[in-house]
Amino acid sequence: MQVKNKQLKKWILHPVLITLVTVGAIACQSTVSSSPTNQAIATEVNSLEKSTSKPVAQNQGTYRSDRYHFRFSYSPKDFIIDNQISTPRNNIDAPLAAIDIWTKQHAQKIRAGAYEGGTEYPANVQVAVYNNPRKLSLQKWIQQSNQFTVSRDFKPGRIAGQTGLKFQSSGLYEHENVAFISPKDSRIIVVSLAKNGSNNDAIYRKVYQQVVNSFAFLNK
Repeated sequence: MQVKNKQLKKWILHPVLITLVTVGAIACQSTVSSSPTNQAIATEVNSLEKSTSKPVAQNQGTYRSDRYHFRFSYSPKDFIIDNQISTPRNNIDAPLAAIDIWTKQHAQKIRAGAYEGGTEYPANVQVAVYNNPRKLSLQKWIQQSNQFTVSRDFKPGRIAGQTGLKFQSSGLYEHENVAFISPKDSRIIVVSLAKNGSNNDAIYRKVYQQVVNSFAFLNK
């Protein structure tokens, strides 16, 4: 009778052991097979992050001057650079080149003749290139230039890897400026933000900061 009981227990335990082994094997297989899935998800997330960054880059416009060896970025969605539009200026100490940056609304009004007849152009952002034949220091050159009357508040500033000068100036409008010397040809470059106390000041400050932060000299 005892022998029969032992045999019965063996027959009962044997299927239980088989079941446990089978369940364990399935669990191991599911764990192994899940690894490629996680890797695939990670890859998809990485590629998604890369793809979402592309529209941001496409929203950036680049102005490039091969003649003066520099470039900078701006937002073509909100601003425009038109070589046919430039701020009126006298010939005394006039820049070799001046790149004016306008909002699209201001550019449209200028083209339509809204500022003809002596009406002053709106305050805007400008990148100007000047000669410095006497090789004056930045501060001396600024103080003797007729382009920057009542210049003041000189502070050192970095732009395009160069040490320049930040300063304020007054005239028709109040200006914030940063001046620096081009390592390519020793000319002086000045990025200026004109302000007239209107709501447009904050709009133009946006592109002014963008130009200052992205300004770079060309390698060639």
